[in-house]
Amino acid sequence: MKGTIRFTLGSLLGAVVSICVSASSCDKEATPPPVLILKNAEVGAEAASQFIGVQASGFWRIEVAYEGTARDWVEANPSEGNGNSNSVVLSYDANTGNTARQATIVVRSSSGISTVRLSQKGKSGGADPDPSPVAGWLELPAIPDDSPYKYVSHSMKIGSVRTRNYEFVWDYDNLVAPWVAYPLSNWTIDDGGRTNAWQPDPKIPSSKQPVLNKGYEKGNAGFKPDRGHQIPSADRRTRGNNEMTFYFTNMTPQRGADFNQSIWANLEGKVRGWADRSDTLYVVTGCVTDGSTKYATDNVGKKVTVPVAYYKAVLRYSRKSTFGVSGYSACAIWMEHKDYDDANVSSSYALSIDELEKKTGWDFFANLPAKIGESGAAQVEAQDPKNISWWW
Repeated sequence: MKGTIRFTLGSLLGAVVSICVSASSCDKEATPPPVLILKNAEVGAEAASQFIGVQASGFWRIEVAYEGTARDWVEANPSEGNGNSNSVVLSYDANTGNTARQATIVVRSSSGISTVRLSQKGKSGGADPDPSPVAGWLELPAIPDDSPYKYVSHSMKIGSVRTRNYEFVWDYDNLVAPWVAYPLSNWTIDDGGRTNAWQPDPKIPSSKQPVLNKGYEKGNAGFKPDRGHQIPSADRRTRGNNEMTFYFTNMTPQRGADFNQSIWANLEGKVRGWADRSDTLYVVTGCVTDGSTKYATDNVGKKVTVPVAYYKAVLRYSRKSTFGVSGYSACAIWMEHKDYDDANVSSSYALSIDELEKKTGWDFFANLPAKIGESGAAQVEAQDPKNISWWW
């Protein structure tokens, strides 16, 4: 990886000794050394990323010391800054070897250094069996400790920068993702085209996801469903990133011509239009299976529950926004899963985030209060988007 300074562990230890000797002669009121906060110190073999925290007074720089022969597999972005920060993204490449590897992450400032050790499993150790949602990602709903669902995160590269692609929770019983969450902006939408790379999700056992190379069969649904994306293919147009939107875990059995290919496709296009006029959108696309008695079947006969409704929860951030709180505003859309004669997406489908939370039981945008405070977040989530012309 490029952009993060690397050096040997021996030179790091020498630097630590030098700083410690110098510090012994300093005044007791000297500025404390920086602090580096790493939530997940042991990670799986797959390529991924997480936020790290820096607590420092003044300028700081992050460096990486590698143990063993593997080099340049960790990157911090940004690798330098001023003052406290909770938005540094630590990315790591996939470990294709069979053994674990380690690196020491260092934050250095004029007042000293702080280090943490990152260990990445080898591929024989498998992927991280239960990664934790990253604190601070604004698109994430709250996931209860006793949730029956499996949390999964997929990362991507845009140029030289590794970032998150999308996250979801997996329902092993219904074989769909109750929701898929992702950031959306001009930075993530490219013109690489649709790949149609239908494939199983490598992070879910193949026996626990549908096989959809040939699409769904109708089961008892009464119609042959489309393979409906939750994060749309058109939201990730760079080739490798687009391919991940064709994982079977991103599909649900949707009605075709008069839903997925019409009003739902128009809604997806409207959301991309919102992204064009914003700094960033944080999107949750979800489906509701409670109360459904219908199922489709996959290519090997597994039953996949047909949802009764779909929704989108959208959190907008725009520095130039004339409404909302501190640049943030929100809109939710709810659609029953049925055929629609009129494909126009109007404000009649809109509701507040609070109303959507009552319908679904999910706590959306759970990290927003950390950005704008509890009262600000409550105001954003209570806002009725029907009354704000910008959305329409």
